[in-house]
Amino acid sequence: MDQEKHINFSHFKGTLTRKPILKGSEKKFALLNIACERDYQNENGKTNSDFISLKLWKDAEKIANELNEGQLIEVKAHTRTGSYTNENGDKIYTTDFIVDEIDYSFEKEKETKNSKSIEKEVIEKC
Repeated sequence: MDQEKHINFSHFKGTLTRKPILKGSEKKFALLNIACERDYQNENGKTNSDFISLKLWKDAEKIANELNEGQLIEVKAHTRTGSYTNENGDKIYTTDFIVDEIDYSFEKEKETKNSKSIEKEVIEKC
């Protein structure tokens, strides 16, 4: 049997539910929360969303300053599990989505297309 490679990969596209939160003292990271619509409707005919929390380490300050609530982003991430012992001595298990790649150019593309359409209309009217 050929050796199979196990892949730890997630892909999300959604809307930021709030401005990213910058955390950390020496090594900063950003916490991102996005709402991702499901591809089906519930019994009431409405589309539900899942709310995904992500950690971003690379260029955290820059990206946290550039992103805003309501902005559409696309993220490629991997899952990292861990654990720690809390103040009561209980072992707490964690699961984090760590951002590997992020694309937030959608709004810029939309703005550029809109401004070009407006320029075209203005030029045509002149």
